[in-house]
Amino acid sequence: MSFLSRLRRLFRQLTLQGVLLLLFAFCMVTVFISAYYLYIGTKQETELSSEVQRPDCDDSRVTPSRLFPTKPMKAVDVSRTDPVVLVFVESMYTQLGQEIVAILETSRFKYHTEIAPGKGDMPTLTDEDRGRFVLVIYENILKYVNLDAWNRELLDKYCIEYSVGIIGFFKANENSLLSAQLKGFPLYLHSNLGLKDCSINPKSPLLYITKAKEVEKGFLPGDDWTVFQSNHSTYEPVLLAKTKSAENIPHMEVDAALHTTVVQDLGLHDGIQRVLFGNNMNFWLHKLVFVDAVSFLTGKRLSLPLDRYILVDIDDIFVGKEGTRMKAEDVKALLETQKQLRVHIPNFTFNLGFSGKFYYTGTDEEDQGDSLLLANVDEFWWFPHMWSHMQPHLFHNQSVLAEQMLLNKQFALEHGIPTDMGYAVAPHHSGVYPVHIQLYEAWKQVWGMKVTSTEEYPHLKPARFRRGFRHNGIMVRALIPCPSSPLVTI
Repeated sequence: MSFLSRLRRLFRQLTLQGVLLLLFAFCMVTVFISAYYLYIGTKQETELSSEVQRPDCDDSRVTPSRLFPTKPMKAVDVSRTDPVVLVFVESMYTQLGQEIVAILETSRFKYHTEIAPGKGDMPTLTDEDRGRFVLVIYENILKYVNLDAWNRELLDKYCIEYSVGIIGFFKANENSLLSAQLKGFPLYLHSNLGLKDCSINPKSPLLYITKAKEVEKGFLPGDDWTVFQSNHSTYEPVLLAKTKSAENIPHMEVDAALHTTVVQDLGLHDGIQRVLFGNNMNFWLHKLVFVDAVSFLTGKRLSLPLDRYILVDIDDIFVGKEGTRMKAEDVKALLETQKQLRVHIPNFTFNLGFSGKFYYTGTDEEDQGDSLLLANVDEFWWFPHMWSHMQPHLFHNQSVLAEQMLLNKQFALEHGIPTDMGYAVAPHHSGVYPVHIQLYEAWKQVWGMKVTSTEEYPHLKPARFRRGFRHNGIMVRALIPCPSSPLVTI
């Protein structure tokens, strides 16, 4: 009773300022407690097991399981899902997330982007009895591993029920454990390594565009690579590489010559097929394997055709200041390069764009180069530029444009250059888009044009959004970067 009496007396003596101070102190304590538990919940150490249990294995790449029972892998049946990829990114501005989206967009694959939930809500995965997504991609595989129990169970059940695979990336940083087990999986990660001499496993079942022929000699970009090790038969290496130095990887009992940098999970462990990358997309082979992984895990519903039609235009073949134009040895090198490319690409032929006004306007050596080009006129394909390399959109008189084209056509006829290819390119793609009507009319009148190209429709950048169109019976093809390389194709 005496304690309660003192407590009542204390509250009577409290002023308004005292009450406010107590409330402020209570709020601060609550904030600190919330921040503490939020920090603990997002630490990377909770995502990976800090204690590395060394697996009993004879081969660090692929060995039969002696520790984990295998489960029968369900046959891939993606017919009950929509052809849409669910992409979990860490933010809308991360480089790897943007590269993943860029490849999907360039490949014309539909996708839906979400910020990877830690303890938040998972997006709706089904619509009545159909799955909304045919594939799940995690920019950071640890976001998947560290999902709260409810969302993890929800996603895993969806993947098993609808035969949906998962692609994930692990990008090590200075805080990453050098060696750790991926939580919940019979898979061990060894991080922050420098690697060299990448090779492709020819027995990997996901290879489609990627061909396993030669070793990619040299250092791989960066010293933050992660390699995978397991003794479970569900894991199959896709890419392998050596360490830069001859030193063994710490915590790895077996001194393996090759280490797995991209690993395929066949789904024998838990019924879900996965492909895991030990770095980002900075290494060019990762882009090819990523496209193959999308194809394999979707049962080729999201797949690029193997047929490729390559056209290399060399514009302004006679244009240029003295000292910058082709000489005879350059022409010979061009012919030799074409010969070598034909070994791998049947009937490959360089397509040369000419502006006749600039023929024989270089040095004596460059004029000899011009002569050698025309002496081998039948070895190349040819297409017309404008006679004086003028930009067509600057001229609104169709007859002036036609006159310039006729001069170029007369030059072609005099030197045996074919004039019936039905293809032309305007200097700087001028007048193609926005459409310059007079250009299209003059093209049809003089050259019988059927095809041209542009970079401008509907916008120059980003390049993956470019499209082709038709105007006045002429097909305009878009110049688009290939999804797996920086080269430009038509």
